[in-house]
Amino acid sequence: MGSYTPLHDQEVHTIHIPEEVRKSGKPTLELIAEGAAFLHKDGIIVLDNAIDPEHLDTLNAKLAPEALEIAADPDHHFNFGKHTRNMDQAPPPTRDLMFKDIWCNPFAAAILAAVLGPRPVIHYANGNTALKAPPHGRQPVHSDCEFAHPAYFPFAYVININLVDVTPQNGGTEVWVGSHQVSVHEAHNRRSEEAEDEASEGTEGEGLLTIKPAHLEQRRKHSPPVQVSTTKGSLILRDLRLWHAGMPNLTDDPRIMLAFVASPAWWQGRSKIKLPVEVKDMVESWSDDMAFAADWVDGEVDHKKLRSAGVDFDGNSKALERFRKELSVWPEYRPRWY
Repeated sequence: MGSYTPLHDQEVHTIHIPEEVRKSGKPTLELIAEGAAFLHKDGIIVLDNAIDPEHLDTLNAKLAPEALEIAADPDHHFNFGKHTRNMDQAPPPTRDLMFKDIWCNPFAAAILAAVLGPRPVIHYANGNTALKAPPHGRQPVHSDCEFAHPAYFPFAYVININLVDVTPQNGGTEVWVGSHQVSVHEAHNRRSEEAEDEASEGTEGEGLLTIKPAHLEQRRKHSPPVQVSTTKGSLILRDLRLWHAGMPNLTDDPRIMLAFVASPAWWQGRSKIKLPVEVKDMVESWSDDMAFAADWVDGEVDHKKLRSAGVDFDGNSKALERFRKELSVWPEYRPRWY
């Protein structure tokens, strides 16, 4: 009789927000407590019914037709190579399309403030679109931080917002629930040639984000990955350290997923987002919930030209830099269970 290994971490915790609470824009203490608790435990949660679906339809009506136009640009960035058909596609930063429940969702902001501290700072606003791809057009498993990052505490979360219902059929993200608790720098492919074996040519060092195959197989034995399915109106909060992979979209319709990255103010994040001065007053009116690290520019910002390549999610804290080595590695006595 063969041995049996029970499986763990097989569910992404979902919190449903009642319609009257969503319309009020005021998260309850119970919602915040549940969200913060499962972010610590699993590294990822789904907030169901967090966003007005009409806002998502409006954005999708604009961005979906633009997707093929952007994909035809030979200089546009595809994540882990063009074979994945997974590319950058940012939301338009214009007053009429910057809906607050998307750019500064009150439920996401409250949960992140409970975990990171008051007024989390948005350092990144972009997105990725999964175009129709072959079944093998997936990304390698990776986390979004290739630098020696803290092992003991969260320092950044991604707010992912899909504009449509998402299932494995149209590219629901593969996630390794709970992997943020074991995600350390030593788990990554470190040598550039080894890392590029896990990615594709021309991916601008993205291979350094990938996780070593031996660690993946070790974790797969007890906590294999799952694909996230969400309904339109949901948002996902994901620890930046969590292992994940973009999966192929097998349908004809682009699957657009916006991405905002929030860090605590004390992290002193390096990256900034480019926004037009014309929306500065509106963005600053949201500052009780979240702050935005922005480079304000005159005139329009062409969202079709915004790229994620070269973004830096590291921080500028001198104190954390001084203790970087001991904060980013496990002590020798700690078992290397992945």
